[in-house]
Amino acid sequence: SAGPGSAALGLPTEFGAKKEDSSNNHRKRQREQLTGSTTAATEADIAAAMQNIKDYKLPVTNEIVLAHGTRVLSALALDQRGGRLLTGGFDYNIKMWDFAGMTSTLQSFREVEPEEGHVVRQLRYCGGGKFLCITGYRCASIFTRDGLREMKCNRGDMYIHDLQHTVGHVAALTDGHWNPRNDNEFLTSSEDGTMRIWDAKIERRSKEYMKLKPRSGGRRTPVTSCCFSPDGSMIAAAGKMGSVQIWERKGSRVGVRAKKKVFDAHEPQTETSCVKFATDNRALVSRGGDGVVKLWDVRKFRKPVATWDNLPNLYSTSDLDFSPRGDLIIVGTSNPNEKEGTGQGNLVFLNRKKKKEIQRIRICQSSVIRVLWNARLNQIFCACADGATRVLYDPGLSRNGALLCIKKKARKKSAMDFSVFQNIKNPNALPLFAETQNPKRLRQKKRADPLASKKPLEPVKGQGAMGRIGNHNLTTHLMQCLAKREVRRDDPRDALLAYDDKAKADPMFYGNAYKHTQPKAIFADADEDEDQEESAKIKEIKKKIASAPLGADPESYRKEWK
Repeated sequence: SAGPGSAALGLPTEFGAKKEDSSNNHRKRQREQLTGSTTAATEADIAAAMQNIKDYKLPVTNEIVLAHGTRVLSALALDQRGGRLLTGGFDYNIKMWDFAGMTSTLQSFREVEPEEGHVVRQLRYCGGGKFLCITGYRCASIFTRDGLREMKCNRGDMYIHDLQHTVGHVAALTDGHWNPRNDNEFLTSSEDGTMRIWDAKIERRSKEYMKLKPRSGGRRTPVTSCCFSPDGSMIAAAGKMGSVQIWERKGSRVGVRAKKKVFDAHEPQTETSCVKFATDNRALVSRGGDGVVKLWDVRKFRKPVATWDNLPNLYSTSDLDFSPRGDLIIVGTSNPNEKEGTGQGNLVFLNRKKKKEIQRIRICQSSVIRVLWNARLNQIFCACADGATRVLYDPGLSRNGALLCIKKKARKKSAMDFSVFQNIKNPNALPLFAETQNPKRLRQKKRADPLASKKPLEPVKGQGAMGRIGNHNLTTHLMQCLAKREVRRDDPRDALLAYDDKAKADPMFYGNAYKHTQPKAIFADADEDEDQEESAKIKEIKKKIASAPLGADPESYRKEWK
């Protein structure tokens, strides 16, 4: 119970209270879950499953659940050291998990939204700690280890027909992969039917361009998946029409067209969601939307070496992975009856050498989309459609990773942690301490500003005449501007004398050295009578000249004019 003096001190009643740990995020898996049977498993099935797990040393006896959200998880990545995990999904966000810093509450330490309103499709870590983010947008991004954007690729011009002459992709991205031999080089694929190789130090345009050859005709075939070989000498890609193609890279150049092609690798109009090379660079595995996984020999790339079916695939981001030794292939299955509340998502283990399925393990009632088997940790990560990531491990076979956080208990709350002042608002605070504003309100505020939103000029409104709106035209505008200028009617002498007193009080154009030496200006007074007399004489002479008869002597008039 709470401390007796907590209420008298004004502290919350939970301080000093003993609480039981009600979290069920880490637990030992039940024996029935180690089989993939949808019905009640018999003792013989359970014994056979336990024997397979023991023989192949599968780390699946325990699990922890990392809750990302409630929407589908479509991306999963783990760094090379196995210390940090990335999860992304249909909620447009990326969550970052640190196993060394997490406690048994299993909370992420950071959340990032790479592209507003776009699904996160792929996440990849490289050796330097930064990670590649592929979203539904047409520009890929690179983030630092702390979740800060470091680089963003340029987008291409959609009005250029030949995509080789544009700088980037013109449609949504589908997949991305780092070059295993170069941490500054990565590959992206798009629905525009192309793949591009980028340099992380150059943002302006891609280095190389590759095009997926369509099965027939000149229509573009969207690329659904791509990958590098472990030695970086080959690139594989899969198309939406069921084709799988391989490019050979000699030196630093790759040809536009593929060297090896299989157009009927999977059923047409089914998205081949994943292609991946084995560690020996000789085998390639493809997973189609038709529920089939095929193993190919790169040297004889005509027919598959092995085929496994009954592996439902309902998501375009479903993938597969190899075991640390490379002899097993793990695949997550989708649940077609997920909306009805029946069925289950399984993790399937395929033996590459024996070419058969060895074990199915039930993971959850939803679909299993992403799978990852880390060799250093010897733990299996499963990203599911219910918004959770399940980490499978074995205390005797695995190390670090999930084993680090389940032993750490969350620090108990203390009365010294209580603060009366919850929110301190300072209008002059640094942006680092300012509260993050709601993105929706920022968009509304930007929309209301005509300059920030680049609002075009409104059309002229009102009545008009002769087919024109309004009663103003160019002539009236010029006349109004000229009517305001009355400089020709002003007397220049009076205009200069108007500044005489001001110039004497504050001499701007003459210094103090000339103040006492300047001559005194004497202006002649205008005699209006003389001017009138002179003008009358000129008018009279002009009248005489105009009325002079023909043949008159002009010298008399000229003398009179002078």
